[in-house]
Amino acid sequence: MDDFATAAFRERRAHRTARRRALLVHVAVWITVNVFLVVVWALSGGGTPWFLYVLFGWGIGVAAHAATTLLATDPDDILLADEERRLRAEPPR
Repeated sequence: MDDFATAAFRERRAHRTARRRALLVHVAVWITVNVFLVVVWALSGGGTPWFLYVLFGWGIGVAAHAATTLLATDPDDILLADEERRLRAEPPR
């Protein structure tokens, strides 16, 4: 396997890792903000749980982000994975 191919595969793995980290940051911020809103709601006397609008509305965005990060596959990633398998299978010259 040549240096260019190795660099391309390393870049693909780095990009995938960066996307997962961005998702984790998004989930962490979503949880933190929603816990804060529940505390504000509870300290303000309860009543109608208005925080649910934010929780579910933003939750749709978090779910979409998770779906695109964890389930969707970039066509370039498929081609690179096939090429990596092929290069690893052929004997070195």
